[in-house]
Amino acid sequence: LGWIAHPIFSSDGDYPAVMIDRIANHSKAEGRLVSRLPTFSKHWKRTIQGTSDFFGLNYYTSRYIRESLEPIGENPSVARDRGNERFTKPEWIKGASDWLYSVPKGLGDLLRWIKAEYNNPEVIITENGWSDDDRLEDDSRVTYFHDHLEQVLDVILNNGCNVKAFSVWSLVDNFEWSQGYTEKFGMFFVNMSSPRKERIPKKSAYFMEELIKKRSIPGIY
Repeated sequence: LGWIAHPIFSSDGDYPAVMIDRIANHSKAEGRLVSRLPTFSKHWKRTIQGTSDFFGLNYYTSRYIRESLEPIGENPSVARDRGNERFTKPEWIKGASDWLYSVPKGLGDLLRWIKAEYNNPEVIITENGWSDDDRLEDDSRVTYFHDHLEQVLDVILNNGCNVKAFSVWSLVDNFEWSQGYTEKFGMFFVNMSSPRKERIPKKSAYFMEELIKKRSIPGIY
């Protein structure tokens, strides 16, 4: 996150210091005279810094990390520069996507980190969603939304995080990159076998409808 956000939102307007140091050291060990990481001039630091209307955050899942005792990945590579292993917890609930686990606390932790690191910018959660195997009674998606929205509400009320909006992914089942139509993120089922492509609301659509109408997080039932 800091790779992209730090030059815009940080007080020094540059890449994170740990990123600068690690890649410089790795570049030197590779026999390079200069770092593989491009350097910002003072002009470009001033030009880029603060150029935001809001902090747009896509959040789906999290990982724990630990320092890698052995080099990981090709040399050079992002994995080698990063120097850590990522892992999940066995109790985490897994979605239909290989990479997707429900980790609501990760969203709360990330929002608190953004507040502390970047002087509490206005945050819009631009994507948050859950994949399943295509069912109208999508209880796992309802639970996912419920638990993540509770984290958002908690950091607003108890930590003063400046979260202004929340948007789910996605309104309808659609084409999911290399997975095509095999993974479903939508709150509305799309009948792909019909010429009319009818949209049918899932349980999660009614959950979000109730949330919007009552302006409070509905219970899970």
